[in-house]
Amino acid sequence: MIPPGRLIDIGGRRLHLLAAGEGAPTVVLESGGGGGSSVQDWPVLRRVARFARCLAYDRAGLGWSDPAPGPRTFEAMAQDLDELLAAAGERPPFVLVGGSFGGLVVRAYARRFPEPVAGLVLVDAAEEAKYFATMAAMRPRHEAELREAAARAARGELAAEAEPAIRAGGFDAATRAAMLWVLNRPEHFEASLAELSAIDAVPSERRGAGGFGTLGERPLIVLSHGAPYAGEMAAWEDGWAEAQARLAALSSASAHLVARANGHSIALENPGLVAAAIEAVVRAVRGEALDVSGAAAKARGGRGRSGGSPG
Repeated sequence: MIPPGRLIDIGGRRLHLLAAGEGAPTVVLESGGGGGSSVQDWPVLRRVARFARCLAYDRAGLGWSDPAPGPRTFEAMAQDLDELLAAAGERPPFVLVGGSFGGLVVRAYARRFPEPVAGLVLVDAAEEAKYFATMAAMRPRHEAELREAAARAARGELAAEAEPAIRAGGFDAATRAAMLWVLNRPEHFEASLAELSAIDAVPSERRGAGGFGTLGERPLIVLSHGAPYAGEMAAWEDGWAEAQARLAALSSASAHLVARANGHSIALENPGLVAAAIEAVVRAVRGEALDVSGAAAKARGGRGRSGGSPG
């Protein structure tokens, strides 16, 4: 299938990039693990494009992007993003938006390339002390989920299940086709499985609170789920609120909002909330006070709940 965005060469391999909107700072959406990709960010991207330039991309192996050689690391993912932005001619300042596993990716980027990063939004993002400790026990389950997703994608089951919701989501025909195409690709989920190898390369001193670095005075909004996990996934619930508070403490100019009605997949369940949080940070980068009143109202309301793992 023809990709909806551009394929950008970053030195012998290509990453898929979607771009919409105009106006600095440029917002960069970093998807979570477990099959995250640019098309899943489309509901947020199209909202953000109304007030700023917004980018969504597929990490190596996901969506339309070429796979990367060798094991994945958070540093390698950050390097890929930096090379993508440069090759695509995108100019800082950047507001980074990281969901779940993607929260660690954007923080790895901010640690390695601090100057271009003007602000951040962390969407139920992984936090070092909680994530690595819980993943030590939960990783076999999540890996099994991804293997099963790959098998179901190969059989066409994921796309068939998702099609009614995608058709009801108000997307144009091309976007619907792109979403279904990704859900039919077992390689996409196999790449998400491979990304979990990044855990193994993180040294022990970076697995505790603040190990991926602090954020100084950059405007930061942390969005957290309010609908708790249940069953086996409840292992993620224990200590999650405290972990999200630690993320908010990474910046002296931060706000922490809980999406009362939403589960882990906040960007899919309540994209208006995520867009409102991004707009607040964008306005702060432009020189205004960090005003989260609009986002706070959407966090109190919200809509629906779905599953999703903290990948």
